Amino acid sequence: MRFRWLASLAFVAIVGSAAAQPVKAPPGETPHQQPPTWPSLQRFSGDAEFLQYVRAVRALRDAEDRRRYRGYEADSVAGAMPPPPPPPPPSPAAAAPAQAQANVAMPAGASVTNVQTQGVDEGDIVKQLGRFLIVLQDGRLFVVDTAPGGQPGLALTSRANVYRDARNQMWYDEMLVSGNRILVTGYSYREAASEITVFTIDDAGRLHREAIYYLSSNDYYSAENYATRLVNGNLVVYTPLNIAYLNPDQPMRWPLIRRWLRDGDRQAETTRGKPLFDAHDIYKPIRPTLAPFVHSVSVCPLGDLRSGDELDCRTTAFVGASQREFFVSTSDIYLWVSSGWADRDCQGDRGSDPVSATLYQVPLSGRTPRALFTRGAPTNQFALDANGGEFRALLGWDGCNSYSQHPHVRYFHAPLSSLSTAPRTAPDWSYVNEPSPDGAQYEPRFTENYLVYGSRPSWSSYPPQGQTVTGRVVAVPVSRPNSPVTIEAPHGVLRIERAGATNIALTGYRNDDGLSVSLLDLRARPRIADTHLLASRFESENRSHAFNSLIGAEGGLMGLPTVGGVKQSGRWVFRSQASDVSFLSVNGAGQLNDMGLLNANENAQDPSYHCEVSCIDWYGNTRAIFTGGRIFALSGTEMIEGGISGDRIGERRRLNLSQPPPES
Repeated sequence: MRFRWLASLAFVAIVGSAAAQPVKAPPGETPHQQPPTWPSLQRFSGDAEFLQYVRAVRALRDAEDRRRYRGYEADSVAGAMPPPPPPPPPSPAAAAPAQAQANVAMPAGASVTNVQTQGVDEGDIVKQLGRFLIVLQDGRLFVVDTAPGGQPGLALTSRANVYRDARNQMWYDEMLVSGNRILVTGYSYREAASEITVFTIDDAGRLHREAIYYLSSNDYYSAENYATRLVNGNLVVYTPLNIAYLNPDQPMRWPLIRRWLRDGDRQAETTRGKPLFDAHDIYKPIRPTLAPFVHSVSVCPLGDLRSGDELDCRTTAFVGASQREFFVSTSDIYLWVSSGWADRDCQGDRGSDPVSATLYQVPLSGRTPRALFTRGAPTNQFALDANGGEFRALLGWDGCNSYSQHPHVRYFHAPLSSLSTAPRTAPDWSYVNEPSPDGAQYEPRFTENYLVYGSRPSWSSYPPQGQTVTGRVVAVPVSRPNSPVTIEAPHGVLRIERAGATNIALTGYRNDDGLSVSLLDLRARPRIADTHLLASRFESENRSHAFNSLIGAEGGLMGLPTVGGVKQSGRWVFRSQASDVSFLSVNGAGQLNDMGLLNANENAQDPSYHCEVSCIDWYGNTRAIFTGGRIFALSGTEMIEGGISGDRIGERRRLNLSQPPPES
């Protein structure tokens, strides 16, 4: 099966038409060979106007390619390799081991998915409905009863293939739950569409397939972000469509929402469906781009959905540059669209300038979208936030020099009222110069009161060999962004996660002795409250959902996938082996304690079990789960329950999901 990162080349989306009166580019744009833009958010009048836009961009792209090739030199900035990393800074004294904590208490509540924003669920591989934990793996759903017969335990009540035909080229990636419904999102190369399969679950934990829908799109896959969200009963889906190579002389075939009826020999037989959007729904480009995409976000109410219904979605679409980050709050969808490499002149005098960008706001209420001209590029969705009536971001500021070992960054903040249908340029005061992360790779995270980011010296996730490294952590008060606090961490920063209301968990390596975990206390002046070494343990998964915590005012627990060998610690997105789950406790003073492991069993798979579809775990396969005063760990094909005795965790029971399912 084709690699996911090549999938976007396999689908050419067909969408609308354009005749444009180019307008003056926003400040900061190069006037040379400008593609058409419009001064305000306005939609195309129809296919003819959109196609005229596509023709104009194609002609300019061809001319620009010829110009760039003529001026190309082998030692140009664009072709130069990034410089080697600088020597690591001097090593600080090692953190003292934490004192053992007895009688660790589980806070009230539950934490199944480590989401970015409270109230906005994100598609993942484990969800909870009542007493049932549902697992998505290998294109299948597994239902685990955590209270069989009304008593604590683990029992497999149902297993169902999401796929219908093992010959289909499918990836099944994300799952959301709403009411008694389970929504599984995947990508079908055969249908060139995102597939949403809806199951219902009954009181006995049995699964029933309700419907299947196709949304025409390129592959949505991202190594860090998630394609689906659930907000107030609304399914939110982002779908990209690459129109750079659209043939403007061919009739339009608009992306559709179709309901599956049955499988045919070559393609699924579906209802005729209805357009996900057409030219009349697409907002024209307000920034020039030579590599245009249609970025679309769909809001699909689930409350009144019944079996046999079409999926009724409201879609908003924009033509913009290729690079984007997708963030959802409880009231709005945000897209930060930045110029891609096709729109950057890396051989010019301004190659180090920050890239041009646009911030789009799409209200979940259906009100008119708004935009703001900006600069810079966020490294991922965690560099974006909307709170307190303003939008905030941490932006890379190096333009073509984005592989710098000492990246420049800016804190961006702008009132939401500054976005409009006739976009303006964000003023200079919106960008606050912040300390460099001082490392090739940095991770950001927002809390209500702080932006925190930290770095490591290499893009690699492997621990350093034969050297000792530290990391820089910067805490920026969102109310006083000109007053950042810089903290030297006793290890590089591999992961930054929220851990309770006032703490940030940092993971990374000081050397190859094992994974260090630090707790950053934000209650007063930010400080590292404690650091604990998980000796000979190494992180194995990269996604935010791999980490989880449940921490209250008096402390709590956190867990993450680890392995015992350095060679397995690359956190590659295609890694599909099961991991152990390491657990740590934290007390009210922020002191950490290693509680031990719930171990993976590399021989767990039942001999009768065979994976047929979606056999690479692009979203990982290991999770820590805290719910109902109990602790669980998904590890590959097993669900494990742990229990606390003193200051250690031990196994209570485990369930092999690959065993033959119960008879219906």
